[in-house]
Amino acid sequence: MSAERMLEAIKRGRRFLISSHMNLEGDSLGSELAAAYLLKKLRKSCFICNATPIPRIYNFLPSLDLVKTSPEKIRDFDTALILDCSDIERIGRVKDLIAKDKVILNIDHHPDNNNFGAVNWVNPKASAVGEILYELFQKSGVKLNKDTALCLYIAILTDTGGFRYENTTTKTHMIAGRLLEYGIKPNAIFSRIYEAYQLARMKLLSRALAGLKLNNKSKIAWMSVSENMLRETGATTEDSDGFIELVRSIEGVEVAIFFQEIEKNKVKVGFRSKGKIDVSEIAHSWGGGGHFAASGCTLKGKLGEVEKKVLKKVSEDISYGAKRT
Repeated sequence: MSAERMLEAIKRGRRFLISSHMNLEGDSLGSELAAAYLLKKLRKSCFICNATPIPRIYNFLPSLDLVKTSPEKIRDFDTALILDCSDIERIGRVKDLIAKDKVILNIDHHPDNNNFGAVNWVNPKASAVGEILYELFQKSGVKLNKDTALCLYIAILTDTGGFRYENTTTKTHMIAGRLLEYGIKPNAIFSRIYEAYQLARMKLLSRALAGLKLNNKSKIAWMSVSENMLRETGATTEDSDGFIELVRSIEGVEVAIFFQEIEKNKVKVGFRSKGKIDVSEIAHSWGGGGHFAASGCTLKGKLGEVEKKVLKKVSEDISYGAKRT
């Protein structure tokens, strides 16, 4: 797949629905906003609809009025542009809006993408969908402006963990450098995303850290957040974003796991690897997915039960991997 083919498919459409996965983050939201700008410059009509709200930390982004979370208010469209989704089921209830006669365009960088679109542009080597869209802008001839450069920069910044993850490449830095030429301030952006936390988040982090556990033999560390902890601290699930990176930062840890109780008998599990263990395979075993070093899934069951099940599986996989090498 190439930028040229995707551009040709876009030019055939007239009215576009843009969407991404539930529980938006920097790459999904930033890419949606950048894609909307591109479509408008190509004289297309478009709107953005997501199944979940915009996280508070991204409220400073431009053109958020384009983003809707009420499917009943959605206008007609002929083409759906789905971004940063390995499976169309991940867009949640927005999927119900897409009738069989609609054309689906799929732009993603997850290696487990199942190519659900009529036209698919999946590049696992890209650090973020924002990186792919930058190439699409170059091929289209549409010039970026400061606001759109900001959206693409945030997409790349957040999906590379501030340019710390293994998916950061020479090309990633080159694109980031080009985006900075539009006058965006990296220090101000970093502060808005990573240094604007609420007190409730700090209280929640304190509680979570108190329960941090480490298995030195298996080189696994894990942390959990329960619904009770959220209620007692006044925090939300959004406030736990990034906790897993603290677990991952522990010296000697190869796999970090974060358990988030999202409702009774339902737990969201995040995995991070320092590069030796493919955590996407672990997530896949429970219907999840993601990247080699960052993935996740959702399991039914009580928090304690899910913890035991997952830790047993990860320990076995690490032991099996060690025997093979």
